[in-house]
Amino acid sequence: MTAGTTGAVDPTDTTRTAGATGTADTTGTAGAVDPTGRTDTSSAPAGRSRVRAAIGWSYLLTAGRVGSSILVTFLLARLLGPTEFGLLAMALVFITIAQTLIQQGLVSAIVQRDVLTPAHLDAAFGVLVLAGIGIGLLTAAASPLWALLNGTPELTAICLALTPLVLVQALAIVPEALLRRELRFRAVAQRTLLAAVLSGVVGVALALAGAGVWALVGQQLVNGLVSMVVVWLVCPWRPGRRLRLGAIRELWAFSAHSASAGLGILLSNRADVIVTGIFFGPVATGIYRLAARLPDLLVDVTVRSLQQVALPSLSRLQRERVAFAAHLTGLQHLGAVAGLPVLGVLAATAGPLVALLGPQWAGTETPLRLLCLYGAVNVYGVLLGPALQAVGEPGRLALVTWIRAVLGVAVLVALGLLLTGLDDVRQATAVALAGIGLQIMVNALAIWLTVRHTVGTSVVRFLAPTVPAALAASATALLAPPLADRLAIDALPPLVATGLVGGGAALLTAALLAATDRRLRRLVRKGPFLSHSV
Repeated sequence: MTAGTTGAVDPTDTTRTAGATGTADTTGTAGAVDPTGRTDTSSAPAGRSRVRAAIGWSYLLTAGRVGSSILVTFLLARLLGPTEFGLLAMALVFITIAQTLIQQGLVSAIVQRDVLTPAHLDAAFGVLVLAGIGIGLLTAAASPLWALLNGTPELTAICLALTPLVLVQALAIVPEALLRRELRFRAVAQRTLLAAVLSGVVGVALALAGAGVWALVGQQLVNGLVSMVVVWLVCPWRPGRRLRLGAIRELWAFSAHSASAGLGILLSNRADVIVTGIFFGPVATGIYRLAARLPDLLVDVTVRSLQQVALPSLSRLQRERVAFAAHLTGLQHLGAVAGLPVLGVLAATAGPLVALLGPQWAGTETPLRLLCLYGAVNVYGVLLGPALQAVGEPGRLALVTWIRAVLGVAVLVALGLLLTGLDDVRQATAVALAGIGLQIMVNALAIWLTVRHTVGTSVVRFLAPTVPAALAASATALLAPPLADRLAIDALPPLVATGLVGGGAALLTAALLAATDRRLRRLVRKGPFLSHSV
């Protein structure tokens, strides 16, 4: 449920890749590559200051993108309605499938390969461009079928208009993967922030001009194009003319596992939108997607920022399991401290916030509160993928994601068959409840498989540091709404009510967290970084 590398696709966990021999390498550390073409096969562990800077820039790039996205989302929601948001979501999930088929495998090979040569980069770029053209054409040809499946004829034109994002994605993958491999998040930040701002301006301008759903389409196209252009401007690497089959085979040896996991993650994360669109139509889909969008953005800025740094930093500790476990626990604690409280505040302010968006969104506060809980559960799963991949276990990640995907599709299809005919808000609420239950079950399995079985540490020790943040968020979400009702804050103008409830909830959460989280107080005294950083 997150924004993508370029265009619409969600960045999912990148993966540990094959070693120089073409087989999965679980012991080596990530080497370095000179993006101008010279290869460095030596180990290149990042120093403490470098990882600290990477985390800082990762947070900056995500915070900037999410901040602008929240503002743009609010403006577009005020100007448009659930139907337009639903149509875009139904089209984007179709485009996302195509982008994921391209993105998942070779990205991980570039980020985490022990020995990365210019031949590998040239091979990856050539394959990606050819795949982008081929899959893009197939996507365009299949657009009428997707519209027919959803019973929404207007989807054909929207999907066709978004099809160029498939090739745009393919063109941007190699240079961005190189920037992330070298922890050059400042360059990634520049590209992401510029794309988010410019696309937001275009989207709002088109909405004001009465473009309807095409305002959202234009926003996606501008975001993808600007992202692709800027990433090429900031990355010094340029492709050569070599396309060595041996290099392609070496990359693909691990990329097949990665692509399988990525497709499973896509199906797991997007099954809700697919099923909601097919069975319930664009209005219920729009309500659900807006309710899911806000928690998703908060998880993006708080936890997935760590995810971008987790894979390269954890992979450098893969032979030191005690340090690996401590670093993973520290990352999870930091993610919980950053993510859970803001989700609690969002749940507390759901009522006045939805009123602020306008009457066309009435009733969305219930699925919004539920999807804040879904986001809180997801906080505990975001870092597990990079951990499995860092120790060379992409197959286990694929297993977990496919279990979640198959169960999710089965449950959601059953809901679709049972709930057809109910009002749109109830349908969106039922999908949210199903997602929470599935995520709890799958995260429990993933935590045991990753923490206990793979890393070899205690699950209780892994989760214990996150308890204060979970309690603070829960208390805020449960106590703030009845207190606001008692004080009749909802009778005030929606903007004022949102500010008062949100500000009060934030103060309550901060006070509870400061009083109960000893580890956080220690980190603040020492500086905002983990003691086991690499």
